[in-house]
Amino acid sequence: MNLFEFYATIERYHTIQNPTSEEKLDLTTRYCGVADGMRILDVGCGKGWLLRRLASRFDIQVTGLEIYPTFAAEARRLAAAENLTDRIQIVEGPALDFRAEPASFDVVMCIGASFALGGFEPALDWMSHAAKRGGAIALGEVFAMELPYPAEVSLGVRADIDYPDRTLWATVETMRAHGMPLRGLVEASTDDWHRYHSLHWQAGLDWALENPGDPDAAKLNDPAEMRRSIELDGRYLGWAIFVARNGLD
Repeated sequence: MNLFEFYATIERYHTIQNPTSEEKLDLTTRYCGVADGMRILDVGCGKGWLLRRLASRFDIQVTGLEIYPTFAAEARRLAAAENLTDRIQIVEGPALDFRAEPASFDVVMCIGASFALGGFEPALDWMSHAAKRGGAIALGEVFAMELPYPAEVSLGVRADIDYPDRTLWATVETMRAHGMPLRGLVEASTDDWHRYHSLHWQAGLDWALENPGDPDAAKLNDPAEMRRSIELDGRYLGWAIFVARNGLD
């Protein structure tokens, strides 16, 4: 099972593919000031729930970038099912291959996918380039809730993504240093984390029952990963959507 297949399997029951909720994404939309006539870009749009939500409520043009073929196909299918294809465009492939014209979008979102743009700070620069001056930036990002991390936190090659040495306030200050003053904050709760991970566990168990004896079942149902999700996410690792203005002036 390759990486694409793994995520297509483990997130097959997710409609919202981050530790958040419909209500919190609607709040994010309000903080962004979404209105009719806008152009919106969503980097790492997944199955496109947020794109469809916006396109169903506003007369806008929305572009979603998604590298996973299964998710991109599902986003297109669901947009067509809701008769929103005239407002939604799904671009499949690496986000960095998408050449956004400078200042071409009113709102640029990247909800839980800054890795697609090279990490937290490179994502800020990329998004600032694509957004209009005075437009909105919405970034869903992890942060450290408590430092130092416990010894059981494995700081490997993805440490800066999975367990950053950056608190909530340091995240806000870094965004300001990139010319993005905060205008709204939507933080994940413990219940948001548990709901997000519970769908992973359900998908892993169901896949193992459907494919008895397959060696990939152990990867999808790793007790060490479940322990990390329960004991560390939401306690040491936080997640929030940071909504900022693009430009200090």
